Amino acid sequence: MALPHDRSGLLWNDGPTARFTKSMERWINAMYSDDPSDTDVITAGQSVSRIIAKEDGVLSGRPVLDYLIENYCNGATTEWNFTEGQGFQKGQEIASIVAKSDEILKIERICMNLITRLSGIASTTSKWSEQLGGVYLAATRKTNWGVLDKWAVHIGGGLTHRLDRSDGLMIKENDFSMSKLTLEEILSTFRTATDFPVIEVVSSDQALSVANSWIELQSGLSTTYQLTLMMDNLGPENCREFSDRLVDMGLRQKFVLEGSGRVRWENLQDWAQSGVDVVSSGSITMEPRMIDMTMLMEVSK
Repeated sequence: MALPHDRSGLLWNDGPTARFTKSMERWINAMYSDDPSDTDVITAGQSVSRIIAKEDGVLSGRPVLDYLIENYCNGATTEWNFTEGQGFQKGQEIASIVAKSDEILKIERICMNLITRLSGIASTTSKWSEQLGGVYLAATRKTNWGVLDKWAVHIGGGLTHRLDRSDGLMIKENDFSMSKLTLEEILSTFRTATDFPVIEVVSSDQALSVANSWIELQSGLSTTYQLTLMMDNLGPENCREFSDRLVDMGLRQKFVLEGSGRVRWENLQDWAQSGVDVVSSGSITMEPRMIDMTMLMEVSK
């Protein structure tokens, strides 16, 4: 099943899109401004900086480092030994950078912060996805570094989910409480407003009510979209029961079922048997385990 949760095409199209590039620019400028490192350095001239892995992982952050080095190191050259998304092992050299010593020292910490965090998210995503088998893993909008975190999830084999509130329509508890529209009126706007409609449901009864209303509204239409039911905090067992119920009603293919809430490494095998199409978790971006790397520098001869 093709899922609308993959929005990576908005970030990469034969290269980084304007949206991705602007995100890189904002985060890098913020990091550089917060840690300007304007002190003089003893060593002048050029140096070679080698990024070495101190543990196994999956590489993410290569286009971000390319952007950083291109814009903050005049005339620098970078040689990458791994492609974005490729696995590496402890002790392997990820990349080497030839640059002016004073310029590379100013961004050394930014380089390492970026590549260790993004590679950590990609590595965790890859590991979790293997545990889930045929169930997809998606990020949520709970991220610390926004689009950069979403990119790392994509590189690790996960799905980005929505990039912002306008990228697909999601109706959650607060939206229901603030809206003057009925459920039927809300669902009616979904039919033409978006290709990625999502409704958060907090009980099996609510999910069934939404499902029945959606099927009724879709009746007779030539073009229809699958509605995503985001089943919040229902757990793997309740999600399995609801999925089976939709199968019995002959409606399962009309919906994307998304499990969310309390998704952890310890219960991924339960989610793999839950009957959902995708699970979404903020843990992979909000609690990432950095991949340990080091940057070793020496004077260029």
